[in-house]
Amino acid sequence: MEVRIDEKGKFFTPRITKDAVTAFVRTPDKVIIGSVYVRPGNRLTDELNGDPSAFLPITDARVYRADDESFLLQTSFLLAAYREILLIGEFDALATIRDVPWNTQAAEPTPLIRDDEDMGVHVNERGKYFTLRTPKDAVLCAVRGSDLAVLGYLYIRSDRRLKDELNDEQARYLPMTDARVFRVSDNKLLYHASFLLIGRQAIDMVAPIDSVTRASDVPWLPVRSAEGAA
Repeated sequence: MEVRIDEKGKFFTPRITKDAVTAFVRTPDKVIIGSVYVRPGNRLTDELNGDPSAFLPITDARVYRADDESFLLQTSFLLAAYREILLIGEFDALATIRDVPWNTQAAEPTPLIRDDEDMGVHVNERGKYFTLRTPKDAVLCAVRGSDLAVLGYLYIRSDRRLKDELNDEQARYLPMTDARVFRVSDNKLLYHASFLLIGRQAIDMVAPIDSVTRASDVPWLPVRSAEGAA
């Protein structure tokens, strides 16, 4: 490994080149749009589940209140506590279902890099495209956490049950596809993403839709037909 020592005796090693991915991050009271960084060959899932640190670095970040979606601040760099992140996914995976303030600005801002500093960051044109590497079964589920409910597909390895996937402590975030995110207080559809990662520690309850035989009239927990319940 190449090591550089400056005149004060400090050691410097080359930074790992990473790809910038524009991300949508949802905490209990904030929405953050900014760039997170993924090692070449890794998926966003791999990067987050393999990161032992407590905070996620985000560059060129715009921060909004979650309740009224009003603009709070923009910063070239911030650290988001993993324990506060409820949802995170690639910005391009979000479908446009309503007007939101973060769509009025560039969807993929260029991370702030000074001309005289190499931060070891490679920015590609549209982020990265990932496919599932391990064959898994898709299970339509309703997931509850805080004031959010998510209806979408969770994935289970063939040798596991849903319980096993949720109890896997190495999986900090669980991938979900075709995810519709509702606010429970008024059942409003907030977001619809083709791919999203759910913070495992933030989950209150998971219910496979096929197991639901009776439910209140809410869009994120569809009631089975009378034939299916029989």
